[in-house]
Amino acid sequence: MLPFNLSWSDQRGQPSGNISCISSYLERTDQRYLELIYTITDRSTGTKIRHRYKVYLCEVDSNLGKGKVLYFLCPQSGRKCRILYSANGSHLFKSREAYQHRLYYDCQHSSKLNKYNDNYWRIDAHLKKSDKASCRGRRTYKGELTKKAERYNRLYEKQEDMDYLRWTAGMSKVFCKRLHKEGL
Repeated sequence: MLPFNLSWSDQRGQPSGNISCISSYLERTDQRYLELIYTITDRSTGTKIRHRYKVYLCEVDSNLGKGKVLYFLCPQSGRKCRILYSANGSHLFKSREAYQHRLYYDCQHSSKLNKYNDNYWRIDAHLKKSDKASCRGRRTYKGELTKKAERYNRLYEKQEDMDYLRWTAGMSKVFCKRLHKEGL
């Protein structure tokens, strides 16, 4: 058995949780599991709820014919999955199919016309975060740009491209429809 800890943060970068895990991967299938130990604060009542349960693992032959692929067995539905989610106020980590309502990624909530705008602001947030790291210290070493400075410059160029696209490609469909409607 092998213990380890994981922690994560919210969209603003503030620490929002951590979890302790104990893994076991022995010969018998009932001894292949990941034990999750964590505490969640219920937002409605403010009480802390401690959780400790096992998520069993199963292995399936790879489609390449070499080795095996590990899957979680969802603790609620029992289905095989590669990712466990904790969403919609759920206190358990479970597969997407175990949720009553469908889970969406942020990009799935956007319209096609808003795609470039979303990318622009996502890159902008990433630039603000990496700006401090890339500008701390030197941007060049022996006359060459550092890798952090190069990465920052590439992101900045990508943001400029998205800025151009959000004012041209993303908006042209709306303007075309309006012009067509007005008969121009």
